Amino acid sequence: MSSAPRSEPLGTGDPRSIVLWARRYAKSRTISFLVQWVFIMLMVSVVAISAALTNMAHATGNMVLFWGSISLMVTAILVLAWFSFSPWGGEAIWRITQWLYGKEGYVAYAGETDSSSLPGWLTALGGGLVAYHLAGALAVSFNYRFIDYLQPYSAVYMAPFLCVLIVYQRLGLWAWIWPLLYAAHAGLLLWGAPIKFSGQWQMMNLIFPVFGYGLIAILTGHAYSRYALWRLKRAARCGLAEEGRGDPATGDDAS
Repeated sequence: MSSAPRSEPLGTGDPRSIVLWARRYAKSRTISFLVQWVFIMLMVSVVAISAALTNMAHATGNMVLFWGSISLMVTAILVLAWFSFSPWGGEAIWRITQWLYGKEGYVAYAGETDSSSLPGWLTALGGGLVAYHLAGALAVSFNYRFIDYLQPYSAVYMAPFLCVLIVYQRLGLWAWIWPLLYAAHAGLLLWGAPIKFSGQWQMMNLIFPVFGYGLIAILTGHAYSRYALWRLKRAARCGLAEEGRGDPATGDDAS
């Protein structure tokens, strides 16, 4: 009776080890996400500040400040949408990313998709995310929605959207940190946990979870990519060393 083949641990110089760590390295390169994070944080911060100003202007009856803040908020959201979906935005992110990676060059994990652009349905979901948050910001500005519940309101759409994006792009485990922490934060707020800002810092209740947890996920992925790159180089060096020694079974030597 033949027994089932047993899986053996991969040796350092095993070609399968090189493939394994090359794949893990490619799936955890997050500098491009960090570049996007910086751009989007700047624009969303403008939206958040505008929403806070419109809320204050509406409460005090300052209509000049109110309509000025509304105009600034809508403009910032439109710029954010344009940057997210325009070829110029993607090209800018690409160039900055390549400059930051320097001699590491370009590598990407294609997974099961052949297209570098997002499909129409996923792009539509991204546009819906922008419209959804615009509606929430306007509702806060007109006092139709309490600002304390803006983050749970955001998590209803954003957490599932991030999960769909992660699955489609076949990102590494690091990427799941963002939606999981974001959803957990919303649940804790609804439960009454004392993890919210008050007074003039109320908009931080949205800004901190969005960008804080995103940054944690991105930096976790980047740290793991450094480890995976080290393992990849080590496996490649050992593989070349073993190839240079030749085949001990036949006595052949590469020299």
